[in-house]
Amino acid sequence: MSKKTSLGHNPLAYSLKSHASFDFIKNTQDTSDTSNVEKPKQKKVTSYYLHEETIDRIKAVAEQKGESYSSVVNDFLKVMLDKENQKE
Repeated sequence: MSKKTSLGHNPLAYSLKSHASFDFIKNTQDTSDTSNVEKPKQKKVTSYYLHEETIDRIKAVAEQKGESYSSVVNDFLKVMLDKENQKE
């Protein structure tokens, strides 16, 4: 019986703790003062059943503005909610 030659080594066969170096990975933690930086607003995914005509109109506006559908709908909803708040 002949021995099969190895096609490589198994990287999981030994521990990397003693000689691992991840210097090639850029540090993403910013150490500068971030006390005055505004945090991005949280977003959630929602689903609404809309008429096809409404969806087509939203798509047309989004393509005209070069924005995403979500961005256009978000802007529309903000305007309408602001108008509703002004009525009260």
